[in-house]
Order: sequence, then structure tokens, then C-alpha cells
Amino acid sequence: MNKRNKVVTAITSILLAASMASLSIPAQAEQNTDVAPMSCPEIGHHQSVSNKGRIFMAGSLPKNWLSPGGTYTVTKAKTTTVTGSVTGGVDAEFSSYVKAHVQSSLSTSQTVSESQGWSWTNTSNTTKWVQLGAAGYEFDYTRYDVVSPCNVVNQKYKHAKMPTNQPWLYHN
Repeated sequence: MNKRNKVVTAITSILLAASMASLSIPAQAEQNTDVAPMSCPEIGHHQSVSNKGRIFMAGSLPKNWLSPGGTYTVTKAKTTTVTGSVTGGVDAEFSSYVKAHVQSSLSTSQTVSESQGWSWTNTSNTTKWVQLGAAGYEFDYTRYDVVSPCNVVNQKYKHAKMPTNQPWLYHN
């Protein structure tokens, strides 16, 4: 083979290799544009709490209204019952999960007391109220199972407002 044929063969080989490479790039790019496979939560039992916030939950005793400058003083210890709510009801699994992941003293009903000697003075220029209740939590609860091949079953959603055993003397 003469020198000219060797150069033509080399250039042809380079062009052929480049055209093959350019053909394989779009094929590869096309493969990468496919939708990624959906991820599947781990097979098994799942529970979670979301949108958790601490709230005041009023008790069964009425509000005490105070004029500007008025003082509310607890002269005798008072007890009140605070009742919560859970859509869909409470079961043992729900109860143990929220006690572990929200607050250990949560219940649908609590009896709380305020101690003698506690006082609050209305220092504003408007009439205000004070009321005995409990610290509570409002949250959403989700429970579901994942079975093979990635099927979600036994879904339950609950919205809860539940008091703790911690008294809270609240005023507006």
C-alpha cells in the first residue's frame, strides 16, 4: 500500500469511528430520558406524625374576665377536665406511637390543677380573660402497610388534638 492509500485509510477509519460514536451518543441519551423507576417505600408497617404544634386546650371551668388593672389570684387550688379529639378514634397502636413520638402524657382526657397562690394581672387597657386548661398538641397521624410488589394497604389518617397532663393558665 502506498503512502496516499494509507492516509486515506487512516482518515476513513477516523471518520467511520467518529460517525459510529456520534450514532451511539443519541441512543445513549435516549435511554437516559426514560422515566426513572418509582421508588417504593420499604415493605412493612409504617407510621408517622406530621404538622405537630403545641396548643392551649381549655378546660371545663369557665373563663374569668378581668377589667384593666384587675388581678386574678388562685385562692384555692382548682381542678378542671380537658378533653381532646381524634378523628377515627383511638386504638392501642395509635396511643403508644404518639406517646413515644409526640409526648408521653398524651391522652384524650386529662384532669389538671392550678396551684393556690398563682396570679395574673391584666395590665392592658382592655378587658381580658384567663382560663385554666392544659398544654396540648395538634397533629396528623398516618399509618399504612407496604406489601410486595410495592402496594400500599391498610391506610389510616387521623387528626388529633390531645391534652397533656401539664396545666396551663392561659389569657388573651
